[in-house]
Amino acid sequence: MGLSDKIVCCLEVPEGENYDTIICFDVLEHLPDPVECLLDFEQWLNPEGKMILNWYFFKGFNQEYPMHLDDPQVIEKFFMKLQSQFLEVFHPYHITGRCYRKLLN
Repeated sequence: MGLSDKIVCCLEVPEGENYDTIICFDVLEHLPDPVECLLDFEQWLNPEGKMILNWYFFKGFNQEYPMHLDDPQVIEKFFMKLQSQFLEVFHPYHITGRCYRKLLN
């Protein structure tokens, strides 16, 4: 199918690489500062690239998700960065994820 030339999975992103699409599911809520991740994504995306994300910043009503981030200040910082640097765009592929592109200046 030729996917080896189209899909890259890596623990560390090679220096100077840029991507058309970044997919990040079920990760952001586990990071101490998800804004750092957004800054990396911004750097790695091609100018017209898209990132598809989801997150669940909620520990649950009965602490069902104790490893999830739920600090209101950190979450607000995340949304402020997301909304100031990216534009949400419609995509029909995944209804629980959200697709963004860089804001054009």
